[in-house]
Amino acid sequence: ISTSINETCSWSPEVQDACLSSARVAKELCYAARDALLLYKAIVPVQLEKQLDSINQVAAIIHNDFYHLSQEILGLAFEYRADFPGDLQKLVVFVDLAPTFSQMADGVLTRQIQLVTANLIEAIDGADGFQNTHQPQHYESAKFSIEQVVFILEKIHIMWESILPRSIYKRSMCYILGSVFSRITKDMLLIDDMAAEETLQLQGLIHLALENLSSLFLSLVENEFLDHQTWIELDEIIRPLKKFRKLAELLDMSLKSITAAWESGELTNCGFTSSEVQNFVKAIFADSPLRKECLLWISRTPS
Repeated sequence: ISTSINETCSWSPEVQDACLSSARVAKELCYAARDALLLYKAIVPVQLEKQLDSINQVAAIIHNDFYHLSQEILGLAFEYRADFPGDLQKLVVFVDLAPTFSQMADGVLTRQIQLVTANLIEAIDGADGFQNTHQPQHYESAKFSIEQVVFILEKIHIMWESILPRSIYKRSMCYILGSVFSRITKDMLLIDDMAAEETLQLQGLIHLALENLSSLFLSLVENEFLDHQTWIELDEIIRPLKKFRKLAELLDMSLKSITAAWESGELTNCGFTSSEVQNFVKAIFADSPLRKECLLWISRTPS
């Protein structure tokens, strides 16, 4: 939180003085405190409008300030009500302000997530759907796109991890990562024709993203290494990640292996639909009796 909020919330002696004062003085002190909170609520969003409308540490700190105030306000009654003059206990309240500050904190964070997501989508758009990556120029564009995505995510990781409360950081990053993996997976699955070299290039791009995000992944779990168990945990908290990682495997699997993975329910558990698997098979494998047979099996096997 900011220094100003830290000082503002160090109000124990002042509140204790209010509790021990006469009813008139206590009432005036409490109303002054309410007015100070209302002024903060009205002035800060306007004063810091530019910072709140761009991705920066100030916005994250302001989120924390609003969040911290909402929690502090909720605790005032429990901490001091018993010492407050009896005839004022129901007359002067603060708890009604808590939801407002909580909503303002949510609003600041939501805006930051929207800005980050917009930047990430713009970076992914630069890959032009990850098509024709077997051609050097298209591959370089796709690779640069992935590198931009990693750069943005790492920047946010460094900025937010040290500022946001742990649970909020984790929830926000998981949402953003899920959006990224969903979008890239969707784009790759929409490619209607892939050359053999292209499948290897796409697989390499997925591995590039995963390897370069290792520190970010580890910041979301309690483990120190990206071992098998850690990936299972990550798949649970970032649902689209499981599908993204499985796509890398599919790009190097045989037709029969893909069909077997669908029949066993493995691909369904990863989030693939029947139409996605069928289109993927058509994009990678040339028309043949075996392909027709496998497509028939996939279409007939319930997801």
